[in-house]
Amino acid sequence: MNIDNFTNMNNARKVFLLISLLLIRGLASAQIPDRVTATQSFLDTIRMNYAAENSFSFDLYSLYPIVNIPVRVNIIMKKDGTAGVMQQDIRYSIDAANSYFRNAGIIFFIDTIEYVNDYNYSFITYNNLKKELLTKYGVDDRINLFLADSIKLGPYFSYGFTYFPDMADSNFIYLNKSYARGNFLTTMLGHYMGLFSTHETAGGSEHASENNCSSGGDFICDTYADPDLFNEVIDSCRYIGNMRDENGRYYVPSVANIMSNSPDKCKCILTPLQYRRIYYYYHRYRYYLNKK
Repeated sequence: MNIDNFTNMNNARKVFLLISLLLIRGLASAQIPDRVTATQSFLDTIRMNYAAENSFSFDLYSLYPIVNIPVRVNIIMKKDGTAGVMQQDIRYSIDAANSYFRNAGIIFFIDTIEYVNDYNYSFITYNNLKKELLTKYGVDDRINLFLADSIKLGPYFSYGFTYFPDMADSNFIYLNKSYARGNFLTTMLGHYMGLFSTHETAGGSEHASENNCSSGGDFICDTYADPDLFNEVIDSCRYIGNMRDENGRYYVPSVANIMSNSPDKCKCILTPLQYRRIYYYYHRYRYYLNKK
């Protein structure tokens, strides 16, 4: 074999490997990431309440009574006059959320489904959360779920947005219609009830060893340290990343946590301490939502 043929074959292998890597990354990025990040206000709240939260009476296996929280669904109509989402998908998402939240003593139910006949409201941005929309269609004492055609936080698109429980008058969740079926609403409800993303870094990154789990990351000590799984988990639910923490240690994250950026098909768990946080922050901040 002459040197030119060898060089051509070597270049071909490099191209093949590059294409293969791009295809793998493509499989890992089939959804928009969750971009709901910790506010300074709620970071301060988590730190202030941390001891009380961890001493709060909670038994994962004997929660009674179950509280019932109404959800008012508002579907913002598209420009062509269609809804762009099926009611059965919304009901599926509520049922999916209940399969988790009942472990924290909470059940959600659809109170009403309304249609907003103004497509100008269907493009939600962080800097313009449509005060007119909330004034016209928001209802007190229940969760107001708005299904829009797109949601943008700063320069980036997200599949949803909501508020942490320390915010007054914050009974709103926005969800992209394309993500109305699956665990995406469950993740938003997790934030709504006080959970950070497992890859949160606003209060400091969690070490791969998890030895700072009470003061970094999601401030929960039974979730795996997470370097952010977006683009790092392939279709078979296998983590393909090689990220290290500030100490040079490799992360070994879970691809299954509902509050991660893992592909939706891979997500299937919340941990006992995540349930306790939901339970604590419901009783401290969201208790008025219960409809007996």
